[in-house]
Amino acid sequence: MVATLPSRRRRRRTASASRAMTAKTVRQYGRIIRHFASTRALEVLALQASPILGIFLGGYRIERDGVVAPGLLALGSCALTAHIFVFNDWAGYASDLRDPLRAPHVFSRQGIRRREVAWSAIALLVLAIVAFAAVGMPALLFGAAIAALGFLYSGSPVLGKSTPIAASLNHLLGGTLHFLLGYTLSHTLDANGAWIGLFFGLVFAAGHLNQEVRDYDGDLVNGIRTNAVVFGRRQAFLASLFTFTAAYAMLTGLAAFGILPRLLLWSSVAWLLHLAWSLHALRRGLDFETAQWMQRRYRWLFALVGLVMLAG
Repeated sequence: MVATLPSRRRRRRTASASRAMTAKTVRQYGRIIRHFASTRALEVLALQASPILGIFLGGYRIERDGVVAPGLLALGSCALTAHIFVFNDWAGYASDLRDPLRAPHVFSRQGIRRREVAWSAIALLVLAIVAFAAVGMPALLFGAAIAALGFLYSGSPVLGKSTPIAASLNHLLGGTLHFLLGYTLSHTLDANGAWIGLFFGLVFAAGHLNQEVRDYDGDLVNGIRTNAVVFGRRQAFLASLFTFTAAYAMLTGLAAFGILPRLLLWSSVAWLLHLAWSLHALRRGLDFETAQWMQRRYRWLFALVGLVMLAG
């Protein structure tokens, strides 16, 4: 009886230490969630517009088909997008510390270790895969393709963010696939879906060119050879405007052929407004604040376009 007392004490100490370790782990990963929610949540949510529009433009009807499948798809898409951002932050950790604008928001400044960020990225990817697998094979295949593009962008020295033009093609294809992820929930892949997806891909690629203009100073310091660093801020901004123009032209064509609501024939008016803002931005000077100013405005324009698509 006496001999068992030390054993019981050891078990109690072990159990207590295990509970303390679990509580510490929960607090640490809670800190990670709060950090990335504060820095990335708005971007993650904004990028869900494309697959959500794809769900409904593909003919899905909640009153007929229920909410489970689109709910799982939305969960998987959010997790996948968050994974890509978190993985990008993990991969670009050293360069972000050298960027005066990014450095204050780097996860290590919040007491978060790089290994924990890597595990968070893996957990998000696993969650996305499980959700897509529950939806069906098309979602799983498109999700895997988008994840591969995210890996190439953040991790590849040849096809990643340091390779001008290739990075833009990555975003063009990724934006297209993100729409098709939603479109194929209840519709087979067809020409109409591919053309609409290409419109979203053009918008995504154009927006990222504007982001390269925004991040020019930090990318230059770190030797990241984006389009803006290699060709210049003005050329990258004009490439963004040209790509947006192609997207507006495609939108008008899709409306003219009846693939999208005919009300979108008026998208040329939105293009004129976009053009006026772009000329103002060029006169104002292409710095960080101007690129953000431009980003806020074209996002509102395309939010309106999305609402017209849904209404039609």
